[in-house]
Amino acid sequence: MNTDDYTQSVEAVIRQERQRVYSMPLKVSDRRYLFKEWCERNPKALREIELTALAIDARGLRVSTKYLIERQRYEGRVKLVGVPFFDDSGVEHTYGINNSDSSLLARWLLERNPEMRIELRQSMFDKEKNHES
Repeated sequence: MNTDDYTQSVEAVIRQERQRVYSMPLKVSDRRYLFKEWCERNPKALREIELTALAIDARGLRVSTKYLIERQRYEGRVKLVGVPFFDDSGVEHTYGINNSDSSLLARWLLERNPEMRIELRQSMFDKEKNHES
């Protein structure tokens, strides 16, 4: 947020001040939070992803969340909505799910479909909360 920009409305300044500020690169806890926000903004895309995963699983194949992310990005019928956020320097960014977050998507799918064949690999999201970077 630029504190020297006097052209913004009071409401815009208040809205920016209430938003969380993130250090870059994003910490694990911040990626989790932004993923949750992304899920709330993209329920139709998540439903498409889940239906594709279920179809893959029904064919007896292992589900790849990296594939699901890429497929949704390039072939999905629903436009993905990013989550705007500010870094600690006041620069605005937009969070969108990416391959770094594939393990979060895998865990989301398994929470909803515990029998699904998704291989979980060790990821930065498996670390203890006390060891987050």
